[in-house]
Amino acid sequence: MAIPFNMNRMKDTELHYPQRFANMQQKDFGLIFWNEGNKASLESNHAVITDHIGIESSIRNIESFYKGKGINPCIYSSLKSGELEKVSEALTNHDFELELKSHEYFLHDHESSLKPAEDLVIRRIKKLDIDIMETIALEYGGDWTIKVVQRHLLHPSYHLLGGFHDTELASLASISVFAGYSRVSDVFTREKFRGKGYAGAMIHHLVNYHRGLSDNHLYLFSDHPETTRIFLKGGFSPLNQDFQTWVAIKHL
Repeated sequence: MAIPFNMNRMKDTELHYPQRFANMQQKDFGLIFWNEGNKASLESNHAVITDHIGIESSIRNIESFYKGKGINPCIYSSLKSGELEKVSEALTNHDFELELKSHEYFLHDHESSLKPAEDLVIRRIKKLDIDIMETIALEYGGDWTIKVVQRHLLHPSYHLLGGFHDTELASLASISVFAGYSRVSDVFTREKFRGKGYAGAMIHHLVNYHRGLSDNHLYLFSDHPETTRIFLKGGFSPLNQDFQTWVAIKHL
């Protein structure tokens, strides 16, 4: 790989990722994302404070922006070390509910030990049909997730992969390709198909699929021990993190 991995470049990719399915504006305090057609999606409607000077004023601006659109104000971590010490008091003062996340980031850096599943046919999904939308609505997030995926599919660098068993959707995974970095997301196996090795087969296929797309660094995050074990077998290694992920929401 021509360009060595850089944690700050990965963080920047991660922070800007929602612009693929939401509007984004650069502010003095950082970034703000919104999608008035999908108000229930936090991924589509949140701010990131990258400059912590004048934090009280920044939070007031964020509150005013989202209230004017009828959206609950939401703030995501900027993935910076020691950030919570700078913002937690101000968030509490403005009646935000703070939720700590356990996101652990991984980089693909060695060969996978996972295997394909012979009875799983994996292909790229370019449009959501009624059966896929129903599956996503009932088993993976809900209607707001459908809206995120539908808008995301408009971008040519978003690759949604579906694993099908006897023509029925069994699992999902996606890759978003950016400059130098690609992000894995939407990793999901339907409950009725779990325990068959389909999640591992999807990750194995996804890694090889990405090689045909780009020589980018391939990364993801996990917050569940079971999926973490699969990612490790798929050739992903944990990154040394100096930050805590969190979400703060104020309900109108």
